[in-house]
This record gives sequence, C-alpha cells and structure tokens, in this order.
Amino acid sequence: MKRTVLVFVSILLLAMSVSSLFGQQMFEVNLNDRSDDTFKVTVHPAKLSAANNIFHFASTAPGTYQIMDIGRYIKNFKAFDASGKEIAVQNSSTNQWTISDPATVKKITYEAADIWESDIHENKPYPMCSSTISDNFVMINGQCVFGYFEGMQAEPMHIKIDYPAEWKIGTALSKNSKGYYEAEDFDHTVDSPFYLGDMTVASTEVGGATIDLYTHSINGKITSKDLLASMQDVLNAAADFTNGLPVDRYTFLFYFGAFNAGAWEHSYSSEYVMRKDSLTEQYGAQMSSIAAHEFFHVVTPLNIHSELIEQFNFVKPVMSQHLWLYEGVTEWAAHMMQYRKGLVSLENHLATVQGKLNVNDAFRQDLSLTELGVKSVEMQDQYGNIYSKGALIGELLDIRLLELSGDKKGLRELINELAKKYGKKQAFSEKDFFAELTKMTYPEVGDFIAKYIQGTEQLPVKEYFGWLGITYHEIAGYDSSRSALGISLTVQDGSIAVASVTPDSKSGLMKGDIITQVDGEALTLQTAQPVLWKLRGKKVGEKAKLIVKRDGKDTEVTAELGATPIRHKSEVMANATPEQLKLREVWSKNM
Repeated sequence: MKRTVLVFVSILLLAMSVSSLFGQQMFEVNLNDRSDDTFKVTVHPAKLSAANNIFHFASTAPGTYQIMDIGRYIKNFKAFDASGKEIAVQNSSTNQWTISDPATVKKITYEAADIWESDIHENKPYPMCSSTISDNFVMINGQCVFGYFEGMQAEPMHIKIDYPAEWKIGTALSKNSKGYYEAEDFDHTVDSPFYLGDMTVASTEVGGATIDLYTHSINGKITSKDLLASMQDVLNAAADFTNGLPVDRYTFLFYFGAFNAGAWEHSYSSEYVMRKDSLTEQYGAQMSSIAAHEFFHVVTPLNIHSELIEQFNFVKPVMSQHLWLYEGVTEWAAHMMQYRKGLVSLENHLATVQGKLNVNDAFRQDLSLTELGVKSVEMQDQYGNIYSKGALIGELLDIRLLELSGDKKGLRELINELAKKYGKKQAFSEKDFFAELTKMTYPEVGDFIAKYIQGTEQLPVKEYFGWLGITYHEIAGYDSSRSALGISLTVQDGSIAVASVTPDSKSGLMKGDIITQVDGEALTLQTAQPVLWKLRGKKVGEKAKLIVKRDGKDTEVTAELGATPIRHKSEVMANATPEQLKLREVWSKNM
C-alpha cells in the first residue's frame, strides 16, 4: 500500500511543472547536448493568463546600439500543456511567438542558434554581444538565448544551466540553493552574461568590491592570474576616481580567440572577445585601457541613467540623447583616471586627445551628440564618433568646471555627486537632465551644453587648453614623407564621402563629394583599405584620378597629393603663468 502511494505521488510530481514547485518561472539550458550548435532551452512558466499570450525575443539590447532581431535565430518553438499535449503557436512576427491558449501552458521548448556560426549575416550581432558553442567553451548573452512573456519583462527569472562537470562557469548572477541562477527580471538576465568551459580564474579585492576574472584562451597563452596582475593598477585607479567602487562584486569575462571584436559593458560584469596572443606589456596595457572603459560603466549608466535606460524597450527601443554621457564621458574617465594615477604621461594623454580629434574630423560635423544618441541605431556609420567627440566633451567640460569653480570641482566631482543623487534605482529625466546639470553647476555649463552637446559649434580646444598652459595647434606643420589629399573622409549612406577639405588642399575635391573610383579602382566600404593604401603610397606632388558623385552627377577629378598635415598637436607652454600652472596641477592630480 505504501509503495502504491509513493508511486502515485511521484507521478503527480512529474505532472506538475517545475515552476509550480518553486513558484517562479524557470529557464533551463542543456549544454550537455551541444548538437547542431544550438542552445536547447526549456521554459517552465509561472501561471499564465490570456494577457501573456506572446513570447518575446529581443530586437536589440542596452549598450549595443544595433538591431539584432534575435527571433531570426530561434527554431522549433513549441508549447505544451500538463499532459504533454502540444499547444498551437504562431511565429507572428520576427521576434514574437503567439500562444493560442497560454493559460494551459506548462512548458515551452525551443532552440537558439550559435550566432557566431550562423549563416545569417544581415544585422548580425557583434561577437561580444552574441552567443557561441564549442567543445570546450560557451558564451551566453541573455537576449540571445532567453525571452519573456508579454507583461512579464519585470518578473523574476530563475536560470539553470546543465554543463559538463569539468567546466567552470563565470557570471555576475548568484545561484540559489536549488541550483538556479536568480535574475530580478529579463533586463537583469540580459545584463548578466555567462561564460562556461575550460577557463582560468583569479580574484582580488579592489575598492571594497570582489573582482573575479574568468579567461578562456584558445592557445593557453593568457591566464586570469597574469591578466589580473596587468590590470591591477587600472582597477585601483578606477576605485580612487570614484572614491570607492559603487558595487560589491564585479566579474570580468575574457575570451581570446582568432579575432578582435571588442567588449561589452554590463552593470556588474563585462565581456571581451579579443585576439589570441601572448600577454606582452603592450598587449596588457591595451587590455587594461579597454577594461578601464567597460569597468567605469558601474558609474554610468548603472548609477546615472535616464528612464529610457531603466525601462528598456526590447520590442521597439527608444534611444537616449544622453549617449554622450554613457559612452563619451566613460571613455574620457577611462583615460583621465590613468593619467591622474601616473600610469601614462602628460605627453601620452595629449597624444590620446590628438588621436580623438583626428578621428572626429572623419565624421559629420553637422551632427550633434544628442541627435547621434537618439539616432544611434540607424546612424551606425556615425556612431563610432561617440568615443571620440564624446570623450572630447568630457575633457573640455572637466576643464571648464575646474576653471569656473576656482580649481575646486571638475567633472569627476560632478559624476560622483550625480551617482549619489540618483543611484541604481532612481533615473534622471531624459528631457530635463541638461537643466539639472546647469542647476547643479553654473549657467556657463548650460551654454557649453547648448553649443557643443546639443549644438555643433567647433570645440574650444585652443581656449580651454590655454587655461592649462598648453598650446594647441590645429595644424602644427606638415610631414613631407607622407602624402595626403588634404581631406577627411566619412561614411555616408554606405558610401565614402568627403567630410572636410583643408584650405591648402590641391585635390579639387569638395565637401560632400562621394568618391566612387580611385585610379580606376572602385572605392567601396569593402575595398576602402587596399585602395586607399595604394593612394597613400604615392609621393607628394603625384596625381590621382578620382571619380566622384557631385550634385547627383559623376565627375572626374585630377587630384594632386600634398604633404600630410600634422593636426591637433598640443604642447606644454615653457612660460605658463602661475594661474595656468595652478589649474594644470589641479587638473593633473584631481583624484
């Protein structure tokens, strides 16, 4: 009799969904089965109603500024009731599956593709923002593998991953006693990637936070221990810059493989897809500089963000005009903290500024940073300038604040004040933030914002650097060993166009010309590197024949190459005044 009861109870438990046992929606990923390079996902939902009839996959994700349309990578989406009977579903749009009778759903299953290996190439997510499966390594970005039910984006998610016993797993999420990783909601899941597989691990304490590093290197030449040692100074600089870190735990996830892709920031972690190499001093410094940028995102946007970031729309994202803050000021801080900590010299810091000014020249000068933020998804050809002009805005705003405050308060202090005022749980007003910044500082800051962030006026580098006793030259001379057309180029509607022409250019080109041929070779985004490299190989005084589209017509231009101008060079004044020296000293040491 007892055995009969036990069997009956066992059958009853099997018939119940996992979610009914734990009271939460559960997501399970089986990585022991990696066949067909797909993630096998099972969803045990909490109780659903007719209002939860759509299962969403993300069209994009915060911090990527690109359309991903993850639904394209999903297949075999099925829904089942408690008896295992299949419930009708329909792929109603690219990223949505409509469920015919959601109230009876006890289980959802589907497969998510390895995006790295997918043959879908249009709008393909960046490698560090996607997913991949191999014999000894797996990357999971939440938006690539998981989804959410209509009306349940803000509901908690419990995630279980089955994987080989010898593998290690790295993530910022914490595991509960039942073996499930706990995420506050879908946003938190997307914000918390997983690396799994053959990895080295190292940990340290910085600024009151536990720092964990997980590293997978396909040639085994880079370990977490060595990487952490090379990054230690930058981590300490970040903690000093923010007067202690605003998180108690942070996870670095590194993959070193066949190519360089970049990094992606998250609130409590960041992930890197970089080329395999030996960890030389130079490569270690490069990794540290990249990590400094991603790490600083614990300040912005984690603790300083608008409601558009806090309540992200994964179906139809609305982008923020304050990208200049989230990415541009973060880029400035990553470099400035290294300079102020003595990790790079003033000469090197000025060279970084020079490089960003040169990059800025190649982008549209009639596009404000606020407009770029709002249109960042559709303006991918201009988006990269946020890391140059956006960082320059940080550089100049910092100097302006120090000058206005009598050396007392720079951008660092303003950022730390904003982080305390808002924090993780409180968003600032997307519309009113500029007014709030002006109120917290000076009327002149409102003027700065109007001219250089909302407006497109030329950046006041010469004036502001002059306050520091640093002389700035827009053109500091010419390098006759290198030829140039005396133009800057930009990408315009998928073509290569002339962004600006120097006054001494003999190219015959005009701003807005779209260059289609160079010496008989087609110039496209795909051929740009080899074609322009050949052009650069010409000597000063030689000529090139170009075909440009001007006013809608093809026009032939015979361009003469001149010497390459040395642009945007700065140097320390030998006879700086006491006031300039004082401001420069504060600017250099403000930690």
